[in-house]
Amino acid sequence: MYIVIGQGIAGSTAATMLRKQDPHTPVAVITNELHYVYSRIDLPDIIAGKYEPAASVLRTAEDFAKAGIECLMGETAVALLRDEKAVLLSSGRRFQYDKLLLATGSLPVVPPVPGAGAPGVYSLWTLQQAGEIFDATGKARSAVVVGAGLIGLKTALALKKRGLNVTVIEKLPRLLPRQLDDEASDMLAESVREEGVEILVGMGVDAISVDSGAVSGVNAGGRVFPADLVVMAIGVKPNIGLAVAAGIETGRGITVDEFQRTSDPDVYAAGDAAETLDPLTGDRTIPASWPVAVAQGRIAASSMAGGRATYDGMVAMNAVEIGGMPLVSIGDIEGRTGDEVLVERRNGAYRKVVIRDGKIRGVLFLGEIRQAGVIGSLISRRVEIAEVERLTSPHFSYADLIAV
Repeated sequence: MYIVIGQGIAGSTAATMLRKQDPHTPVAVITNELHYVYSRIDLPDIIAGKYEPAASVLRTAEDFAKAGIECLMGETAVALLRDEKAVLLSSGRRFQYDKLLLATGSLPVVPPVPGAGAPGVYSLWTLQQAGEIFDATGKARSAVVVGAGLIGLKTALALKKRGLNVTVIEKLPRLLPRQLDDEASDMLAESVREEGVEILVGMGVDAISVDSGAVSGVNAGGRVFPADLVVMAIGVKPNIGLAVAAGIETGRGITVDEFQRTSDPDVYAAGDAAETLDPLTGDRTIPASWPVAVAQGRIAASSMAGGRATYDGMVAMNAVEIGGMPLVSIGDIEGRTGDEVLVERRNGAYRKVVIRDGKIRGVLFLGEIRQAGVIGSLISRRVEIAEVERLTSPHFSYADLIAV
């Protein structure tokens, strides 16, 4: 039997591929969630009331059952018994496996501040949590979002659409610290402020104020910000507890080779829990993106079924719209000493390209994103660039960029 732990895009992709590649071997997916495949970046839209939670589900348990995949929903895998090649569930059930995939994803990080466990303090990482926050907005007047990453900013804007007074508090000195540089962060902050959301950067949270057993405010920077609800969005960490307890090699994530195979030849890992090589730097990394999870799920399934396909890495990419500002961030947008950095500022848009050794290493477009995908594709292809000065212009010929 093939067992997949985790129902996210990496796990569901792998399960579907296993069913196609080896139709005679049973496939089972184990998840502690009650919903199947959905996109986490869409969860703020549910809070905003843009659509119902059910509309975000891409594949249901019934879809998997029709494909011949056993779905064990609401079940938590508590131990991986490698000597017995078995998985133990919290219900006491035990499943034997021939090959197993750890697609356990990530867990939200909650800072250890006083009051963080009070009613009214939420994380936003599951469909169920999105529904809980939506319900809480019906009685709330003010909210604080801790963290100015993608989920944090989109959640803040969603809460504003629900009619709440919203403050975002970010410990680091800029918004989207992984995707933006200082100048782009300032531009985006201004756009979000125009939507009516207060933005405070370079400020850490000291405590959550609690009144009558429920959250009442956030203490930060010597001030108290009123809050009937608080959303913790400071980031996530790979969910590697099962692997660690089972003695499988880990770093920040579960260490895998090019076949998505762990240090145990019968156990594989894919998605946000897997640590692989960055194709640009050669460092071990956790890309944590939807396209990477799909690719790794496919490779893991191929390997588990006896194939020899390999995962060669993908360049980190984010494409999103926040506060009416479209954003594309690809690769290394900070650059290093000696890099050639091209920047164009025009009509409220910001376009930046980082070039190293004649090749594009990073792309950051904010406000005007035409050609971002074209330029970004040159990163993974490691193409030599000819007319570098044209890279930040929205009008160029693709052929003109290629060195002859």
